[in-house]
Amino acid sequence: MRNIIIIIVFLVPTLVFSQGKGSKKIINTDSLNYNEEYYVMKKNPGVKHGDYFKKTKRNNIAFEKGAYKNGKRDGKWIIKLKSNSRIYSTGNYIAGKKTGQWTYYYDAKVDQIYDHSVNKVVTSKREEDQLDYIGGRTLIHTFIDKNLIYNESAKKRGIRGKVLLSFDVNIEGEIKNVIVTKGVHDLLDVEALRLVRLIPSHWILPLKAGFPIRGSFVYEISFG
Repeated sequence: MRNIIIIIVFLVPTLVFSQGKGSKKIINTDSLNYNEEYYVMKKNPGVKHGDYFKKTKRNNIAFEKGAYKNGKRDGKWIIKLKSNSRIYSTGNYIAGKKTGQWTYYYDAKVDQIYDHSVNKVVTSKREEDQLDYIGGRTLIHTFIDKNLIYNESAKKRGIRGKVLLSFDVNIEGEIKNVIVTKGVHDLLDVEALRLVRLIPSHWILPLKAGFPIRGSFVYEISFG
């Protein structure tokens, strides 16, 4: 019992220092879409160190939370979709890099478990002979939503709908042969083509007899 008491006495000051005497809380409201709450080092206010929360402007609900250590993401992080607060991904960082198994969700169900330490899919909704993406479909959706530019002229004229596209990914992980298979209007179709070509190259190629091969993908982008 005596040993336990000694350990507690030494641990408490350490925790207080990490987010107390040695750090300062910051609330950043500069963004139009979210607020940030985090801690920085008093001696170096440009370095995040301690708990971190990213919250919605409207109702102040945290959709991203974790911690920083010496300016880099560290420990367990939980990331939710800002639109509906459903968990999108959860896993651990070490010195700013994803490590170990991360779980990715789609429509509130596990879509993929990916081990970032060995760069390998543990489980996925896609079969081995199908093209996949690190982080699953939700990561692609999030990227598209973040970068989509809805043409003002099209918006004012009430032009809306879903653009269906198909494309290939070669064995170098490059997107090729992007085609609009079902368009809405030139103003929207052109933007859909631009977005697909911008998707970061984090593809998991299908395998045939244990070797990576070219894969094909069909994707739908909604406007309005």
